[in-house]
Amino acid sequence: MRRDAVPAAAEKVKLLYGLLRSWGHDADDFEVEEDHTPALADLFGLVGGVVIVRRRSTGEERLYATGIGSAWFGSLLMDLARGHFAARAPRRSLV
Repeated sequence: MRRDAVPAAAEKVKLLYGLLRSWGHDADDFEVEEDHTPALADLFGLVGGVVIVRRRSTGEERLYATGIGSAWFGSLLMDLARGHFAARAPRRSLV
């Protein structure tokens, strides 16, 4: 599947990175990508596209619908508040 790597709304992403830092996260550990390919939108029945948010260190990835009336940014903030994208605890050795 082809993705058009178009940066997400710059102001929201800038705000997101600031919030991540203020909450103690490493903002550089997160990647935000906006995808407007028709194939992906059609697959999910969307009018707009999707914003894909990844945390590199954990591999967690979540998709948020964009478009008119979309609340993707609020949904992302609620997911962060619920503990999604949380850093994994280091594994303890049994030895």
